Amino acid sequence: MEIGARLKEARESKGLSLETLQETTKIQKRYLQAIEKNEFQVLPGKFYTRAFIREYASAVGLDPEQVMEEHKAELPTFDEENTVQYSRVQRTKKEATQKSSRSSRILPTILTVGLIIGLIFVIWVVWQNMSGTDQESGESDNNSNDEINVPAESEEEASNDQEQADSANDTTEEETDPAEGEEDSTEDTTEEVKMELTQEGSGSFPEHEYQITGASDPKVTIELTGTAYLEVQAPKGGESLITSKEYTADDSPISLDLGESDEVFIKTGNAPGTTVKVGDQEVSYPNPELSTQKLWLQFN
Repeated sequence: MEIGARLKEARESKGLSLETLQETTKIQKRYLQAIEKNEFQVLPGKFYTRAFIREYASAVGLDPEQVMEEHKAELPTFDEENTVQYSRVQRTKKEATQKSSRSSRILPTILTVGLIIGLIFVIWVVWQNMSGTDQESGESDNNSNDEINVPAESEEEASNDQEQADSANDTTEEETDPAEGEEDSTEDTTEEVKMELTQEGSGSFPEHEYQITGASDPKVTIELTGTAYLEVQAPKGGESLITSKEYTADDSPISLDLGESDEVFIKTGNAPGTTVKVGDQEVSYPNPELSTQKLWLQFN
């Protein structure tokens, strides 16, 4: 018996309809029908095929790992996809190593040039100070032989000028204080977004729940570094915000408009290559090595 027929028989024995199974697993009905017919080419990618079958088996009371092992000859493998991902990672590491090597060669040169410029500047400052000291000494000697008489009226005018200058400085300081207060006020109003993992999922297709506070106008974006199948709903089980299909890095970033919804539900088939952000903060996956994962973000 093929794996699709076995899963269908288990579903019917429990009296479950495809609609009920769709609600339980969150897998679209047309994908469930394709699994029962062994038409795996209809499913969105080889890694998603295996994840969907595990989810299906678990929902109808079968041991997912036993089913996968007994029918492994029928299932598609994703060794080729993993090889592509590993090659991409190795290429990235190689580029990073080359950049680091170039930086290590350039840094000593920059430090040497900076040291030379610093020494020249110190010598110039010392020379200027020495020249200024000699000049002041000569002027002091010349002025010591002359007696200067300042009229009384000139002294009064100088005193009045000094008082006016002091008053102007006080006014300037008072005028700058409100600006500083405005800057402090602006800093105080900056939102502080907090993310709390309230429930960590398990299994081969885990669902993780997050409570997010401090985001009055949440801006959710998805960034990709490779190919990933995506489904996005707002709220969970509600309207799809994007077309459910495979996306590539060329489609990144993907901005999500939540409308009036206070939650968003995201399913990805390539978690290591998918980054979800609220504002500038990244939502982390508890198990970063697992490909198929779900995120349920709830805003308070």
